Amino acid sequence: MSTIKRQYEKLDRNSICPCDGNMELEKPKKYKHCCLQKMVLQEQKARMMINDRKEIAEVKRHVAAAIQFDIDHPIILPNNEISVPGNGGSDIIIP
Repeated sequence: MSTIKRQYEKLDRNSICPCDGNMELEKPKKYKHCCLQKMVLQEQKARMMINDRKEIAEVKRHVAAAIQFDIDHPIILPNNEISVPGNGGSDIIIP
């Protein structure tokens, strides 16, 4: 089995950041204060987006279940009209 070697050198948190913007500075920044923070922020944003999508999907499932329950369980009024509860306090009445 052949050995797999890295194409680039592994960066430690305290090593000098190799990015182009850092090389122009008089005193170069460490990796942990330059690009590592940018990568952490991008990962946090991605996690937040994934979490938001999951929450939205869960809310959609609850709303769909509530609508289906209202359709499956209509209210029959004394004058033989069927009332399906709607949102906003108004009922949909089907003659």
